Amino acid sequence: MTEENVQQRLQNLPTAVLNAIHSDFVFLVWPKKVQHFPARNWRQAQFKKTISDYFTTPIYTTFQNYSVVFEKNSDLILILPGMEQ
Repeated sequence: MTEENVQQRLQNLPTAVLNAIHSDFVFLVWPKKVQHFPARNWRQAQFKKTISDYFTTPIYTTFQNYSVVFEKNSDLILILPGMEQ
């Protein structure tokens, strides 16, 4: 997946999902579903651990000033609003 694909997919998320993005959560975005789980008061090491749980060669970018991580050979996108950029 390219950064352009990532940005396009994120821009096409439903408004309800975009409005729900908050630093207390991590969002997992697949082509046909979005899930989230709590990340309240996480340290940077916890975000890095989560990234390594899903990706072996992560690529970092941003979307609406939120940290976003994806991988070239994966359909998954992580939105990490509470992670420092």
